[in-house]
Amino acid sequence: MHFKPKTLTLYTLFVIIASSLITVLFYHIFVFKTFSNDDNQNSSFFEFSTEQVLLSPIKEDNSIIEVLSYGCHYCAINDENISKFVKTLPENATFKVIHLTITNGEGLAAYAPIFATLEEMGIEFKLRSSLYDSVINKKIELAKKDILENWLKQNDINVTEYLKVSQSQAVQERLKYMADITKYYQITGTPAFIINKRYVVYQDRDFPEFADYMIELLDKSKKESQ
Repeated sequence: MHFKPKTLTLYTLFVIIASSLITVLFYHIFVFKTFSNDDNQNSSFFEFSTEQVLLSPIKEDNSIIEVLSYGCHYCAINDENISKFVKTLPENATFKVIHLTITNGEGLAAYAPIFATLEEMGIEFKLRSSLYDSVINKKIELAKKDILENWLKQNDINVTEYLKVSQSQAVQERLKYMADITKYYQITGTPAFIINKRYVVYQDRDFPEFADYMIELLDKSKKESQ
């Protein structure tokens, strides 16, 4: 049987395309698991056992800890909602904010040293909105030292004092504490909320429903620890 050159070319092209599609489909099904029905794949809720709670690096009991990043769009959007939420917490509950912190300091974790230093200086909270705006909207690369120093000057922060505090033992301990929490609770995105050492939740509903949800989990965790 003989094929015309044009027919042979079309057939060869078809085989190449079909092979490519099969290869891509294989990777999505067996490697990336794109079509997996595993409910845990995109879970927004994780529970830790009593034994794990006892080993938690978190010091505060009856607490809610938000893990944020200055590069996180959703953290910035919810900043005002979180401020309102904190005011509704029970009297004996505490709320704390830490920055996502990982060893290589890449991606969303790149700004952890800035957070730790400004917090040690006692000025992080009042600068947070400006930091969100600078990183997310203005695309200022604050992880670069020269750019950061210029930003500090523009915001009336003493650069010499900042650099001194950034090298202090207190800041190093703060960074380690945040890194320990990030690693222990396997935080992979922001914002994440750690409820009384037992639950990790990622926002899956709007405020104020999400605020009510966190309060419910806080109450539940206290009952389970009794």
